[in-house]
Amino acid sequence: MDPVEEIKERLSIEDVVGRYVDLKRSGASSKGLCPFHQEKTPSFYVTPGRGTFHCFGCGKGGDVFTFVQEIERVTFPDALKRLADQAGVTLPERDERKPSHRKRMYEANEVAARWFQEMLGAAGGSSARAYLRNRGFDGNAVQLFGLGYAPAGRDGLIRRMRGAGFDNRFLVDAGLAIQDDSGGAPRDRFRARLMFPIRDSSGRISGFGGRLLDDGQPKYLNSPQTEIFDKSSVLYGIDQAHEAIRRERQAVLVEGYLDALRAHIAGYRTVVASLGTSVTTEQLATLARFAPSVILALDPDPAGQGAAARTALTALAEITRTRGRGSSTGPLELRVARLPAGLGDPDELIRDHPQRWQEAMAGSIPAFDFYFTATLESLDRGVESWRQEAIDRLLPVIQQFSTSAGWQAAWIERLSHATGVQPGALQRALPAERTARPARPARRSDESRRVAADTTARALTADAERDMERALLALLLKVVILPARAAEDVTAATFSQTEHRELFAALMAWQHTDNYDYLMFRESLPDPLQELADGLRERTEPLPDAGKVRIAVTIHLTRLRQIRLQAQLERSQAALQGVDDDDRTRMLQEVARLHIAKGGVSEELERLSGLLPRSTGAADYGTIDHDSGSW
Repeated sequence: MDPVEEIKERLSIEDVVGRYVDLKRSGASSKGLCPFHQEKTPSFYVTPGRGTFHCFGCGKGGDVFTFVQEIERVTFPDALKRLADQAGVTLPERDERKPSHRKRMYEANEVAARWFQEMLGAAGGSSARAYLRNRGFDGNAVQLFGLGYAPAGRDGLIRRMRGAGFDNRFLVDAGLAIQDDSGGAPRDRFRARLMFPIRDSSGRISGFGGRLLDDGQPKYLNSPQTEIFDKSSVLYGIDQAHEAIRRERQAVLVEGYLDALRAHIAGYRTVVASLGTSVTTEQLATLARFAPSVILALDPDPAGQGAAARTALTALAEITRTRGRGSSTGPLELRVARLPAGLGDPDELIRDHPQRWQEAMAGSIPAFDFYFTATLESLDRGVESWRQEAIDRLLPVIQQFSTSAGWQAAWIERLSHATGVQPGALQRALPAERTARPARPARRSDESRRVAADTTARALTADAERDMERALLALLLKVVILPARAAEDVTAATFSQTEHRELFAALMAWQHTDNYDYLMFRESLPDPLQELADGLRERTEPLPDAGKVRIAVTIHLTRLRQIRLQAQLERSQAALQGVDDDDRTRMLQEVARLHIAKGGVSEELERLSGLLPRSTGAADYGTIDHDSGSW
């Protein structure tokens, strides 16, 4: 019998569709709410006698293969394979002498996962088992997610994989082994780590995550980018969660493996994890296939939550533009759950205070509401520039959602109410508006004129400030381990850009390893920071001579002060146009003070430059003394 007909004979379309749709009998058919568009009255019918489905609302219809293709967004061969597995039908072997490279990678990951599971149960896995017990995870959790353990030895996995027919080069390509630059024998990528297989929605293992059980670094290590693994698009637990997400029409996104694991063990089956990375467009797009709503449930750190919400909103804006208004699945709703402070991360909150977790989910709010409120609450109202900072941080996000004019206008009105700046001035400050038409200063109020002047000054200096921050980071990345005195001179507050602060913080956390290997440091970074670090490290500015690292760092810091003083000076001079006579004297004194300070910084730069002779050739980078850490 033809495999397609055999599958249709063995599988009831009603049973297959019933895994995704709540069906109720209606004569010779069953009906339910259509999974392909939003509706309140059921118009989706399944007729078992004909083996077909049809929606009278959106017009979709077909047989069981068509349904699986549409609901899972897969090709016919993939749908055929999935349904054949469910029906117990053996498909004829394809005429190919050897499996594809991608298929071999999936097979290799399955072999590796089984070995990791064996090692978890062996004597050498006792520390990993103890760690899981102490965190409150039993054998059920281990079994459900296929957890394992990578021993500390150099090449235990490699030897097992070679015995299964995989050579060293393939293992490196698959991300299971690392080849040293020296060209010596490869070693296992994952060693002395609790292992988490990462599966796609079809259940195939695309990569792994490993957690150290001591205080070493990096704490978490993921598979590198491979032909089948892309960290920016994977979601840990999606294989376990996607059916529940579709059923509940909502997904919950947490940060870590253990957060997702705890949620599933506790019965919260719609939870997936982003592997600790910022929320990406690809991750939201994947979740949008299954549900119209996503809740971010991140660690209860206000600054971290605000930054995560900002990144997620950028990803959401991209999805909104890409999908367009004609999408049959409707817009994606992004919400934020405000987890209670002092009760730990989602793992601990679910374990110790499940009721508070449920309350946080029920009380989630739209992501931009959260970001708007969090931004305003984080500002120091005692600082004169707080209004401008609020505008600088919120307007770009509002502008990203330009496809919804009504939504944009409503939030500009709220920003106007919060800052006291006229809506028209805010509208003209939007990037699209600034480039579309000339400014009309004669019609602006004094307050809007000052805002416009601030915005202009910041636009003129932002690039210079960003470039100088990047030049400083490039220097630090080429050194990797900084001399102690140089490290003391730079703090996270030095950097105005969030991504710069995050990269600097990661570099400072690496200092205690005393490891000058940039590639190993790079492995400890999330993907977006890896790309940033690589780009910075490739910059070609000449580097300082031996023993001059601290002076070079000080020059970069002084140049940053110079750029920021210039921006302050320009804003103050522009503000003079709109002040009353009573305030003018005070403002003139401020301008004079800034002029003096700027002159002092210029003199300091001239003095420092004399202490740091440059190499004659831009390509002459010198060498690092790995004992002292100086150049």
